[in-house]
Amino acid sequence: MEKGYKNIVYFFSVIVLITFVGFYKKYFSLAPHFQGLKSVHHFHAVLLTSWLVLLIIQPILIAKKKFALHRVLGKISYALAPIAFISMLIAYHNQYLRFISEGQTETYVLSFVFAPATDAIPFILLYILAMVNKRETPSHMRYMIATGLIIGGPGMGRIFMTWLNMEIFMAIQFVVLITLITFLSIISYDRVKKKIFRVNPYTIAFIIWLVPNVLITFFPETSLWQGFAKWLVRVI
Repeated sequence: MEKGYKNIVYFFSVIVLITFVGFYKKYFSLAPHFQGLKSVHHFHAVLLTSWLVLLIIQPILIAKKKFALHRVLGKISYALAPIAFISMLIAYHNQYLRFISEGQTETYVLSFVFAPATDAIPFILLYILAMVNKRETPSHMRYMIATGLIIGGPGMGRIFMTWLNMEIFMAIQFVVLITLITFLSIISYDRVKKKIFRVNPYTIAFIIWLVPNVLITFFPETSLWQGFAKWLVRVI
């Protein structure tokens, strides 16, 4: 493992902490009965928690030279990542149904259909890139780090909304800003350390994340997206 990344487990631990704090009031504090929550919430929580735990364990195994166990857990991720992706889509679908039950306007509801493009789709794309580059350890590691960064966004947003009483749109803006700064920081770090790539994996990850998070500010309300989203919810 690269010298500068030997303590990457602490980065993942911070993401776990952010996720726990962010979802504490609306989920973890409701244990053991979890009144008002559905099985979809538990399914999503278990899958995303499992992914975060995997991100912490894997670099520890590498540092301790437990390469065989690292590979076994890597193979488990072949099932875990797609199921985690599906759980994210199910969670979004549950939110979509809630908006409908609340009587939100059709424009608002169809705009929300774009939401998975901001984290669920980047997550699975980055995982696929990590697996494509599994024999190129520096690239593989960076794509996996990027999946953790993507997963940490929702927890951070909940901290702003549930602990700081921030309006949802402003909370999203802060999450985007912090994620943007983090991506630019790790890209800059690699440049300072003169890490040589044809294209830095962080740069690719940044573009995959950035494009939908820019588009969401205006694209979901366009007639193009509204028409597509109306067709999508009708056929799915």
